[in-house]
Amino acid sequence: MNRKITLIITLMVACFLSAAPAQAHLVAFAWKDNGNGTISMFGEHWHGDQSAPSTANGGVRIGIFGTDDTLWPVFQWTGFFNNQGGTTAGMDAMVTAGTIDGYATEPSNFSNSASEDDWFTTDPLVLGNGTWGLFTGTNCCIDTMSAPRQFVISGISSVPEGTGPGQANGVIPEPATMSLLGSGLLAFAGIRRKKRV
Repeated sequence: MNRKITLIITLMVACFLSAAPAQAHLVAFAWKDNGNGTISMFGEHWHGDQSAPSTANGGVRIGIFGTDDTLWPVFQWTGFFNNQGGTTAGMDAMVTAGTIDGYATEPSNFSNSASEDDWFTTDPLVLGNGTWGLFTGTNCCIDTMSAPRQFVISGISSVPEGTGPGQANGVIPEPATMSLLGSGLLAFAGIRRKKRV
């Protein structure tokens, strides 16, 4: 019995150690100026039609290329659309139609294939024209990239050049909301205690 368990564990460890690293699945990024001081980001992948946004990496990181990408702000994939783009001609048609304002391919993954035509989208964020780093992480699954990439974003007019990255105005990240609520409750408790004394 112990020999069987040892053999199974040995095989599992061997499979784990011999597994190939994840290959990039995200093939292009695109952006759209929403005209109100925010943009939406799009990530094109080659996994086929989606029915919901999906990630194993926790979203897309955007920051200054060459700096520590683990410190870049994270934006979540919150939407999707299918069967648009794929080739450079298809993405150029998306620009002409006003679906996106610009795009940049992920150099080691883009194959200019019409079958790579499905996209994830972010909620609006603040980001101006400029040279930015974009990265989704190297964990497995749909939004994987092999490494952070540098992209030049252009065509944005409602956000000043070089601005961002940041959340859209009026958006308070959830951890900040909880700390504000907690400090407010502590202040009320302090005032109430002071009145009792």
